[in-house]
Amino acid sequence: MKSITKVIDSVFRFFRRFGKLVKLIDKKTSVKLVVKSVFGALLISILIILIPALVMINMFIYTKLTFLLSILLVLLIMGWSYLYYFFYYKLLKNYHPELNEINTKLPQLVESTIVALFFMILGIVVLSLVF
Repeated sequence: MKSITKVIDSVFRFFRRFGKLVKLIDKKTSVKLVVKSVFGALLISILIILIPALVMINMFIYTKLTFLLSILLVLLIMGWSYLYYFFYYKLLKNYHPELNEINTKLPQLVESTIVALFFMILGIVVLSLVF
């Protein structure tokens, strides 16, 4: 029973630390530069993912590979969330040099994992309906 409470306590400490880092980052940023970071990260990450996605979409003409290609497309979309948040925090640090002292790796990984889980669940639902 004590091991379960230790695990729960460590999870709460982890998310408390995550919340403190996000509040600290939010205090030091402005809305204008956050919007620029969001659009810049979207543009860069979409341009990087666009070529492999188009190649995979064009390979759907092979009917035997349809299910495998669908799974690879879901994995590519899940990987896109990590790429987006990487560029978002990189651009945010470029616009706000005072964020260089803050460890943004934890918020980056937590937020991208949440988005990747959402895309995974959405992909499972869509694939189960189609196949």
